[in-house]
Amino acid sequence: MPSSRKCLPGRAAFEAFAMPEFSPDVSASDSSASADEPVDVEDVDEEAEDVLSARAPDREEQVLDGIGVAPGIAIGPACLYAADAPEVNPRSLKEDAIEKEVQRFEEAVERAEHELETVISITRQKLGEDSAGIFEAQRLMLRDEALYGAVVEHIRSDAVNAGFAIESVLRHHRQRMEAGPNEYLRERAADLSDVQNRLIRHLRREHLLASFKPGSIVFAENLSAADVVLFSRRRLRGFAIDHGGSTSHVSIIARALGLPTVAGLGKATDAVESGDPVVLDGLRGEVVARPSEAHRERYHARRERYKRQQAEQKDLASLPSQTADGTHVKLSANVEFSQEVALLEEYGAEGIGLFRTEVLLMMRGDVTLSAESTFETYKDVVERTAPQTTTLRLLDLGGDKLLPLAHREENPFLGWRGIRVLLDKPDLLKTQLRAILRASAFGPVRILAPMITHMDEVRQLRAALEEVKSELRAEDRRFDADVPLGIMVEVPAVALRAGVFAEEVDFFSIGTNDLTQYVLATDRGNDLVAHEYSEFHPAVLALIKRTASAAQAAGIPISVCGEVAGDARATPLLIGLGVDELSASPTFLPEIKHVVRAVNRSEMRALAGSALSMHSAAEVTARVDEWLRTRAADIMRFLDPDPEAAGGD
Repeated sequence: MPSSRKCLPGRAAFEAFAMPEFSPDVSASDSSASADEPVDVEDVDEEAEDVLSARAPDREEQVLDGIGVAPGIAIGPACLYAADAPEVNPRSLKEDAIEKEVQRFEEAVERAEHELETVISITRQKLGEDSAGIFEAQRLMLRDEALYGAVVEHIRSDAVNAGFAIESVLRHHRQRMEAGPNEYLRERAADLSDVQNRLIRHLRREHLLASFKPGSIVFAENLSAADVVLFSRRRLRGFAIDHGGSTSHVSIIARALGLPTVAGLGKATDAVESGDPVVLDGLRGEVVARPSEAHRERYHARRERYKRQQAEQKDLASLPSQTADGTHVKLSANVEFSQEVALLEEYGAEGIGLFRTEVLLMMRGDVTLSAESTFETYKDVVERTAPQTTTLRLLDLGGDKLLPLAHREENPFLGWRGIRVLLDKPDLLKTQLRAILRASAFGPVRILAPMITHMDEVRQLRAALEEVKSELRAEDRRFDADVPLGIMVEVPAVALRAGVFAEEVDFFSIGTNDLTQYVLATDRGNDLVAHEYSEFHPAVLALIKRTASAAQAAGIPISVCGEVAGDARATPLLIGLGVDELSASPTFLPEIKHVVRAVNRSEMRALAGSALSMHSAAEVTARVDEWLRTRAADIMRFLDPDPEAAGGD
């Protein structure tokens, strides 16, 4: 990775993509400056088409596999970005230069504050107040006496340059946090790194966006969420990141801003040079550097299909979600930001199948929930979703989500998480239940409990719910006394005894991400074994079938809300196994509905039955692909990167 943070544009491909400059100074006080004005998308697309042929690659094509964390297809020149500021060497100051250096540090702090205020303004406008909270926390860090005061003291007492003082002080605090016993502190350590890099950049008066041309695809080892927000002003096409996954702040922000992103690429920054033509596929999690003629044609066609599907989504959104033989399949949305509620009608969602409360914590940079602010957030979402139903999941803390622990867990996915945390922290549980019940006065609501393993957990949760209801009645508060209570089916023990649980709860929601990890004993975040992870494994499908059958026998609804619910390839399998609701990111719903409307449920049942008798995920996916080509060929032409294999255009 180059030490320079700048994208060097001295290549034909980059020049072919050059567009009129926007103001590079993101510290401008007006967050609605020209960088936020609309860009002629057709002009950008035409230049993107030119990029791939503007420069004959002097190195071979390279295909890089990662995790698609924000959907979309981007074509453009690579632009390498080093998010981490280079190491600062100590420099001794003469006595008469010390106060000038303190002033230089103060000016850098002011510029960093101004920049973060811009980030906060953009984020608040595009994503809402909750999302802006993480950046507000960073802004406050700049003036924290333990940091600000310590840097000033270091400059004065040791007569050293401001950059070295910043690095020394923040490194000390960061190392303590990184060595801390919990994920929450490690998340805050990442914020400190971002603050350090921002301050050093402003000491050097570097403008983050000055050398980034609109239309570029940013390659970085790491990115901060603030970087993503600022880059969005520059009309960059997408992000290819060596590290990270779908639950990181960066991924959440990129999805919300509609910027195609692939993370977990490993060493993508070593595979490209600034200016290399690149194709980035945020749907498949694939990046192609210096694509061959065949790959260029394939992705041009694939992107055109994607654009057509996007253009057709409004027409599809108004059509009923029912199979060719008339069976209704409910399509709901997974929502992380309250602003995403506006997408429900656009993409044809029938309510919210999963609202992730823990994202509020991540974005606020806090581990406590204010009763009133939680209620206001829930109320806003419920009111805007009504008359359709909002399913509010209780905090799913632990595992890969931030949680302050008194000790470090060797295996957090099998440790203190989900309902286990909530039952051990009754005040936290009651705060959420109280907020949900109060919000139920403004529209239909369901309560979803995460990480259930034992029946006793369900009964303790019901008891807590009844206790909160009694308190609200005593206060003469309005609420729906019959709010349904459901559970996530993500632990094999629950799936195996689904019939028993179905008698005690009002609905099931299958969390395939964790269920698959537990069934296959595979950590999908571990590069050494991630290839073993697949929701299409017959053992996973068998547990989905078992759970669906139990739900049907008890007469309760059953949905799938894991990532596989957003995979159109999996749609016929899930419906065939007996699932009657799919909940996914709103942008995935049109293609899912297309598959639903293209085939009969009886055919899907037959497909699912044959999949259950197979021996591997590879067998299942091959069979599903073959099956879809004969029934939803246009979807397969989009999903399959090889047009010929998918039946051509």
